[in-house]
Amino acid sequence: MFDYRFRDSADNIGEQSRDILSDFNFSSLLGEIPNMIIILNSNRQIVYMNKKFSWAIGKSGTTVSSEKRPGECMLCVHAVNSEYGCGSTEFCRVCGFATALGKSEGGKSATGECNITLEKGETMTFRVHTRPFTHKGRDYVFAYMQDISDFKTRQMLENIFLHDINNSITSLNGLNELIDDLPAEDIKTVVNDLSTRLTDEVHSYRLITEAESRRLSVNVAKVSIDPLIRSVINSMLKTRFFQDRKVHYKGTGLVINTDEALLRRVVINALKNALEASSNNEEVTITAEPGNTPGGINIKVKSLPLIPEEVQLQLFQRSFSTKGPGRGWGTYSIRLLTESYLGGKVSFVSGRDTGTVFTVSIPSLNHI
Repeated sequence: MFDYRFRDSADNIGEQSRDILSDFNFSSLLGEIPNMIIILNSNRQIVYMNKKFSWAIGKSGTTVSSEKRPGECMLCVHAVNSEYGCGSTEFCRVCGFATALGKSEGGKSATGECNITLEKGETMTFRVHTRPFTHKGRDYVFAYMQDISDFKTRQMLENIFLHDINNSITSLNGLNELIDDLPAEDIKTVVNDLSTRLTDEVHSYRLITEAESRRLSVNVAKVSIDPLIRSVINSMLKTRFFQDRKVHYKGTGLVINTDEALLRRVVINALKNALEASSNNEEVTITAEPGNTPGGINIKVKSLPLIPEEVQLQLFQRSFSTKGPGRGWGTYSIRLLTESYLGGKVSFVSGRDTGTVFTVSIPSLNHI
């Protein structure tokens, strides 16, 4: 049974690797397969990796062993920051790779999906197939991995984009049927709402696509926080979905050197998530305060509803959404834009005493 506290020594790992490869006539074939293959021992340490996996983690491309576990090799942010590493954190409970390995350690073949969260807010998504086997009295797991990051991104973007376009078309059709019976002011409100929503979704689609492909440029300028946050609040509360909601913000007069468009998108998504989670009688609060670095700021968005623990553990993953498979890019995009492009950090707390508070910490980007 796997116990994350124990590992084999480098000498033992090397012995296991040589032992397996010397008895596998097809080891050279495994090395050339274009998808990632690894073999793990009972402590989930890698005793064999093929060239594809080796290249993926920045090695020479040769078939080698490693004392490390998969998440540590792939620089999963949770694994590298944990005392016992991959397989030991609370986030590993919702990892599809860890779940599949657990099933194979129990004697069954398994398939799962795994989101590896990297530094700077990026995510890699894999489909993993695992199968147990025994060799010379030792138990191993054969793992076959496919990088489906691009597929998941495309699926998410297309699903969201097409979903919102379809909703807008449905609203337009309904408006067309009632146009002769509605006051002109009501028609204007609906049209403005649809126009704002479609413009926002198109902009979001382009922004996330460019951010994922590393084509997004950062344009630094002096940004006044008060008008930025107030304009986001006003535009959000003008939509018919949130027109009865309450948002409180007290001005601070803060100014920061950053990319205004990217910061605006971060604030939009943070506020939108909070409003979607709240009811009409629950106020959402936004605060801005000086940050921990010179010229930096912390923006906090607080709502009352609590986030379930299982949701908390998956909150910043690309393909996770409480709206269903392939839906939603709010928290993932907040982290991606903040950490990959604005040089900041995103964190949250969710408890009975605090409510749910997302904190976006942005440093001053002084290269203007």
